[in-house]
Amino acid sequence: MNLRLFGRLLVNSGKYFLYFLLVFFVGRVSFLITYGNMEELFSYKFGVLMSFLVGARFDISVICYGFLPVVLFCLIALFIPRRFNDSFSSFFAKFIKYYLLLLLISFLSFIIIDYFFYLFFQSHINILFFGVFDDDTVAVLNSVWEDYPIGKIVLTYLIVIAGLLYTAHLVSNSSTKPIQLRSKTLVLILILFFPLFFVGMRGSTGTFTLRREHTNITDNEFVNSLCYNALYSLKFANSERRDNQIIPDIPRELEIMGYENWNQACNAYREGEGKLFDNSLHSNTRFNTYLQQNPPNVIFVQMESMSTHYFDMNSKELNLLGDLVDELPNLYYFKNSLSSFNGTIQTLENFLVGTPKTIISQSMYFDTPFSSAITLPFKKKGYDAYFLTGANISWRNIDKMLQQQGFDYIEGRNHLLNIYPDAEEFAWGVHDGYLMDYIMTKLNENSGKPKFIFGLTISNHTPFEVPSSYESYPIMMPDSLKVQIRVDEEIAYANFYSHQYGASMLAKLIKMVRESPYGENTIIAASGDHNIRQVFEYTDEEGFLKRSVPILFYIPEKYKPKYVDVERLSSHKDIFPTLFNLSLSDASYTYTGDDLFSDASQYHFAVNDYGFIADSIGAIAYHNNQPYYYTWTQAFSKRKLKVDNINSPHAKYMLEKLRSYTTIRVLQVYKDINAYQERKEQISSVPQTL
Repeated sequence: MNLRLFGRLLVNSGKYFLYFLLVFFVGRVSFLITYGNMEELFSYKFGVLMSFLVGARFDISVICYGFLPVVLFCLIALFIPRRFNDSFSSFFAKFIKYYLLLLLISFLSFIIIDYFFYLFFQSHINILFFGVFDDDTVAVLNSVWEDYPIGKIVLTYLIVIAGLLYTAHLVSNSSTKPIQLRSKTLVLILILFFPLFFVGMRGSTGTFTLRREHTNITDNEFVNSLCYNALYSLKFANSERRDNQIIPDIPRELEIMGYENWNQACNAYREGEGKLFDNSLHSNTRFNTYLQQNPPNVIFVQMESMSTHYFDMNSKELNLLGDLVDELPNLYYFKNSLSSFNGTIQTLENFLVGTPKTIISQSMYFDTPFSSAITLPFKKKGYDAYFLTGANISWRNIDKMLQQQGFDYIEGRNHLLNIYPDAEEFAWGVHDGYLMDYIMTKLNENSGKPKFIFGLTISNHTPFEVPSSYESYPIMMPDSLKVQIRVDEEIAYANFYSHQYGASMLAKLIKMVRESPYGENTIIAASGDHNIRQVFEYTDEEGFLKRSVPILFYIPEKYKPKYVDVERLSSHKDIFPTLFNLSLSDASYTYTGDDLFSDASQYHFAVNDYGFIADSIGAIAYHNNQPYYYTWTQAFSKRKLKVDNINSPHAKYMLEKLRSYTTIRVLQVYKDINAYQERKEQISSVPQTL
């Protein structure tokens, strides 16, 4: 065997390998410096060191996979006759230079994408990443162009590529020097190299290859996140996407969740609560003679990125709410609330049908009519149902799904432009102010029926823009806040003004309704689809605030509830059960949560992403498939958490509540899908006659 040629190519390849490892290391250091809270991390010095060591295992694994063709060439070199050494070496040098250039650009692209993905979502690449390809791609690219430093990104590419070319120059100069290694040493290298390379690919000598569990080093989420690199984050995200696929296999789901049957899951959730729902998951509103005779109009508005954090920060100088400040005294404001998901489409689908499994609208089950559709209780009571938005109605194929959920009218950007030809637009559609005007227009139409209107806003979205017609309130960021933001001040201010605009437009709608004759018989509810995570870094202890959105209700005097506790824990799951009970007499609906204006339920909790649950005592968050338990540092303020014992009885109670709640919601969705698929099969099997 040609050991000397093999040894030379291996040594040269090793230099490139070390350069790739350096690029990943610098990427991790940049991530730490940019996003890490150094004061907090000081107490996790050993954890940070361990995260870099574990991270190196992830990096080596990725690089080994990338270097497989290079290793193949080294293996071939063992069988090359010595007289072809120079020509083979020359060919190898050209191949490795250009192949590794493409490989480096690919790796660097993912490192940069992951870096800015974390800036926006405060997470490495996750399942939301795949939504970029399903979303309005032009609008996404427009946001990237507006929000991210393209010049610095291009400069990074040039520097890293220059480093590779310099490494190639060093390798070229050393290639002419003979290998000064004895044959025995070369044989030893040959014997050890391939097993070591195989171990490098696996990243582990144990039973399992590298997994999420290997990153559970400390109880600090950010320290653990340092272990990841972009490629493994993408791999884990793809696994999560596969795991989250909509596979309506009820026995399989029961087995995964640890229940024997449907009734066991229902009983586990209802334990100690009485009869929240029957075994078909149906609940009923109370009989109310006044509601029977005077059904109110109901408007719900899903507000793009409306944030409880911004409500907390609002002041005269840092004006983040605009005109909404004047309307807050007229509203019930639930401030200890969570969004159902952390993405718009996921939250929208959860509102529409109460599903933990998304994205349905772009799956093969988009045409399923769900028994949990929020329109059905209204439709049974004679309402007309509207879905109105300034976005393109075909976004995410949502129009096709909406058509099966009982909406009578589905109108979006194109319709608004017909009504308002001079309406101002941006990347995602027509601005919110025009949507609010149109909602009021629909309310004014006399159809002889009460109306249920679902509005979807879009303005508070990157690239943050407000219409030129909007007269904004001045915003001045104090120095104490400037040190907390993790984006350029320009982006932060743009987001602040965009949030102010969205809030002002919601106030505009509420005021128009309140001051009109409909103010006496129209209920309005609104909530953010998710918190905006781009501007601020949130620690593990701020996990609740990170996921928190406001829930707002305008309720006319004659419909006001007797029981009110706006401090209670709540989330999106509770909004429509509340609206049903406020507006409908003796109406059946599918249980998704509790009536916020009722004291019937004994246990109040909020849930986000079906992986974070919070109650009056504390919260549980899943990181890397492992639960962490926290308790409140101050019982009266649901803003700061501290790590506690996951084996405590209350932690176990919360875990069971989350598990049973997720199970019954998933199974309900699967039942509807299976029932509809069976009906379609029956229809298709009936012989067609002329």
